Amino acid sequence: MLTRIPGTLQARFLAVVSHELRTPLTTIASFAESLDAGDLAPAERSLALTAVRRNTERMLALVEDLMLVSRIQTGDLELTARPADLPALLRAAIDRLATAQPDTSATLRSAPGPLLTGDERVLGELFYAVLGTVAGSATDRSATVTADPDPEAWTVRVTTRRHGELTDEHLMAGTLALPEPPYRGRSTAVWWLLAEAAAARHGGSVELTYDPSAGGGAEIRLPMHNPTG
Repeated sequence: MLTRIPGTLQARFLAVVSHELRTPLTTIASFAESLDAGDLAPAERSLALTAVRRNTERMLALVEDLMLVSRIQTGDLELTARPADLPALLRAAIDRLATAQPDTSATLRSAPGPLLTGDERVLGELFYAVLGTVAGSATDRSATVTADPDPEAWTVRVTTRRHGELTDEHLMAGTLALPEPPYRGRSTAVWWLLAEAAAARHGGSVELTYDPSAGGGAEIRLPMHNPTG
């Protein structure tokens, strides 16, 4: 069993849930009220129905992602800890990003190092979420990824040419595309929660970074061997 999630992440989860669900719920309620009034022209009624369907789909996508984050946080999602090749997982995440967002790219510079113990699927989601968030917010939509091991952990740094600090406001406003069906954009704030939860379950951490001379980025630190808890 991998590490449990601290209460601070659970509090952030609740804050993101309330923010992300407010907009589609408000939109659905507003258009439902208009439809209930029964005095809309046919064209206006069609637009209202389209808006309700679109925001319902957005709600379903949010709920699906929030359930995944919740299961990782609470430990309900059983993770399989096996030896994992971190540079290979990063390359797969970079390829996935190129498929989902052809105008966004990342390059990898990695030193050779030992395998770490972790769940490859969840680690892949962690890397994809961080790469997509950082590269997608850069001025040139690109990022450089470096991965370096020390005796205790791997440190992954994602840096960009963005001339501004990545903040919670950026996360709340952003979306992260997925390459597989249904091809819907995902909330960046929710996927950042997923990254935090995935890193924490592996005994590690992920945080946004900022260097005035280089711009916003992120740093992931994962121990070679996960503690149990």
